Amino acid sequence: MKILVADDVPENRILLDKLLTRMRHQVILAENGQQAVELFGSTDPDLILMDIMMPEMDGLQAIKQIRLLATEKWVPIFVISALAEVQDVVDGLQAGADDYLPKPFNQAILNAKLSSVQRSLDMQRCIIADSQQLQIYRDQNETEQLFLQSIFERLIKQNDVKDEHLQFWLQPAQRFSGDLICAQRINSRQIYFMLADATGHGLAAAIPTVIVNQAFQAMTQKGLSIPLIVREINRLLFNQMPPDRFVALVLGMIDSARKSIELWNGGLPEVLALNGDGEPLHAFHSSHTFAGVLDDTTFDDRCETWHWQHECEIFMYSDGLPDAQNPDHELFGQDNLLRTLAQAKPGHRVAAIQQALRAHMADRDAQDDISCMAILCP
Repeated sequence: MKILVADDVPENRILLDKLLTRMRHQVILAENGQQAVELFGSTDPDLILMDIMMPEMDGLQAIKQIRLLATEKWVPIFVISALAEVQDVVDGLQAGADDYLPKPFNQAILNAKLSSVQRSLDMQRCIIADSQQLQIYRDQNETEQLFLQSIFERLIKQNDVKDEHLQFWLQPAQRFSGDLICAQRINSRQIYFMLADATGHGLAAAIPTVIVNQAFQAMTQKGLSIPLIVREINRLLFNQMPPDRFVALVLGMIDSARKSIELWNGGLPEVLALNGDGEPLHAFHSSHTFAGVLDDTTFDDRCETWHWQHECEIFMYSDGLPDAQNPDHELFGQDNLLRTLAQAKPGHRVAAIQQALRAHMADRDAQDDISCMAILCP
């Protein structure tokens, strides 16, 4: 070990130098507290033996100064004190010392204390090495996460969901979202829409949404039917994802010329058609299992079609919304959701939900991805 000895008595320094050198330790000598502080910064010792009564700067001041210096490792400090100087030991420990070394110096006691320090230092070195390695892993993981995030943003292009009749909100629980919102207007009268909620959280949940998104974008651009699109999404998920990875899904089309909504709901909460006062005119309940669970031969692609008589607004959401908890672990709940929708005007319901949910959650982090979308049906 590298040991810094601070003592104003030359005989004590010489004695400790000999004892410690004989034990094959490297010794650094200081004549007072000021020298000890300076040598601590320049020599990086493993242990400090500090006398209390010294000129210029006493041991107590030196201990306090050393403890204020930020270092990566913890350096033990032993107070050098005669057995009769109990108060020196107490003052030293209160100033930041860890132990004391009694005078006159006993080689057996000195050796035992140094062996104890060596064990602690060895353990500390292992902890520091592990921490440094962990930091390397964290830095590498952060770099990879940022790289993956940039790829997902290019693949999903969530900001492309823009339409004057549509509002949405998506709040991931983690960096990567397992919820997905898509819309594709093919003409002034028809708009495709989709809200998906993959099982799990984070990156594992986000991967299936890439498959779902790309199938939706490619097939809606061709103007294909809802049953055909949802069947293809199910086929891709079933064939490409593990058995425990599936996606709750709402997929549909609004046709304002026919005043119709064609919709497939597999595993998501009911989709509501609301009038101007926020009262439900119709509810599209989930009548199918999640996409990706069944093979193509047993998958049911039948959709529900509903016609509106007066202007309305379609509202859909993932289960992370009503399940959001406040600091007291109380759920936002379905009743609160419906009440908030009823109090908001058409075209402003997503913003109202967002405000109400944030007030409910306060500063609590979301435990699940939260998403919702509203589309006006003129």
